[in-house]
Amino acid sequence: MIRILNFLIFLVLVFPPAIHAQSESLQKQILEVHSLLDQWQIEDAERLTSTLMEKHSDMGDVHFLNGKVAFFKGNYEFASETFKRIDAGPQWIKDFVHLVEETREATSGFVQQESEHFVFRFREGPDEILVHYAKEVLERSYKVLGELFEYFPKEKVIVEFYPDREPFSRISPLTLKDIVTSGTVALCKYNRLMMISPASLVRGYNWMDTLSHEYIHYLLARKSRNNVPLWINEGIAKYFESRWREDKEFLEPIGKTVLTRGLDNDYLIALEDMMPSLAKLKTAEDVQLAYAQVATMVDFLVTTKGESVIAEMLSGLAENPEFQPVFEEVSGLDLKSFQKEWKPFIKEKKWDTIPGLKVLQFQFKKDRSEDGEEKDYSELDTQKAQDHALLGDILKSRNYVDAAIMEYQKALKSTPSFSPILHNKLAGTLIMTKEYSKAETFLNESLKYYPQFHTTLTNLGEVHLLKGNHETAADYFEKAIRVNPFNPFVHQRLITIRSKLGQKNREKLQVRLYQKLG
Repeated sequence: MIRILNFLIFLVLVFPPAIHAQSESLQKQILEVHSLLDQWQIEDAERLTSTLMEKHSDMGDVHFLNGKVAFFKGNYEFASETFKRIDAGPQWIKDFVHLVEETREATSGFVQQESEHFVFRFREGPDEILVHYAKEVLERSYKVLGELFEYFPKEKVIVEFYPDREPFSRISPLTLKDIVTSGTVALCKYNRLMMISPASLVRGYNWMDTLSHEYIHYLLARKSRNNVPLWINEGIAKYFESRWREDKEFLEPIGKTVLTRGLDNDYLIALEDMMPSLAKLKTAEDVQLAYAQVATMVDFLVTTKGESVIAEMLSGLAENPEFQPVFEEVSGLDLKSFQKEWKPFIKEKKWDTIPGLKVLQFQFKKDRSEDGEEKDYSELDTQKAQDHALLGDILKSRNYVDAAIMEYQKALKSTPSFSPILHNKLAGTLIMTKEYSKAETFLNESLKYYPQFHTTLTNLGEVHLLKGNHETAADYFEKAIRVNPFNPFVHQRLITIRSKLGQKNREKLQVRLYQKLG
């Protein structure tokens, strides 16, 4: 067992002056490696560690650095074996070794695929389908965001898909409660991107934009030497997360509503209260409000200074880790004045506060084999609405379709909140009675307020398919996949559409993707 030393004490008590000076140099190099890793300068840290290993292979501190670098490069087995050969030492080292072991165990059995700039790791099986779409998202992000931020990573970026929330919580600073409360399903940390598979959620989630969002965090950390404060880090990621698909709309109606409501009621999340993570805020509503605040602050910044201001700020922070002077130089305002001018900028947009609109909680499956049907009525605000919805489901299952429609209509009238769940239950039943126009009206209303609701996108695809609008139907089904690529019904419909349109190559591709679901 190789011991890790406490240099600050060991140098003074043990070494004579000549050796003391040599050891001070060694200590400085060891601390520099830690600093380089903190700054996400992994390649520089690796080069310095290799030099130290050549000269000091008998020192536990150097072996620890070697294992730490390996972890940041995604080599968990090597890191684990390295740490077994050294004395764990102080508690912070024990905690880090524990993290490595948890990560090694959670990723044991993962398989790997690569694209030009990314390495994808996942559990063999249905999650392989994520890689097909992730390659498109991230390779486009690499180009589009690289040009925006003037930074293109030289090393391939590791992306890991975890099958559900339990292993994800073990390899991250988030508890299971944090994940459920905040809806945090992805992270950029330890020099990689980590994401929970949308297969483990009832409705999936906007996982493709989320993937680009996390990649933005990666770019910010690498280019700025990890000196971007949390609030503007999240703001930049939120503001640009949909640019890979050439969409500049960065806030959904729910974000606009919670921000307008917060400004009207003088309830905002202070920037310092967003630390250490938005995922640690108390409610999902607070998380949405915080994202809306910081994203619109970035909107204010780029509107007044141009999008190039982000790359300029990142370059400045790489040279000077003090945020305030760098921010003042690029924005022309101190942070207090910036926030003061931001408020009227947002109020001038005159966004509507939509009555009854609320933040939808992510619904995790108890088991990934669940079919994903909406069976949890607790999201409906009143007991009366829940009762009518349950009765509607029972009647529908027994083919009393007209009676089910009446119950869903009663449920809609019984809840003060806008419910995309009820709108889809009613629209889906109207589709069964071939009342396509009525169904489309309810679905479009739901889509206007909740554009990423998987069931709405799927039902709109079905309506247009039944009406013979094949291209429009395909567009909605493709959007549904951006939220949940594990719904076999969507793939079946796309196979049918590609066949009807004579798109043989796209039909073959869709068949291959469908087959990955098992």
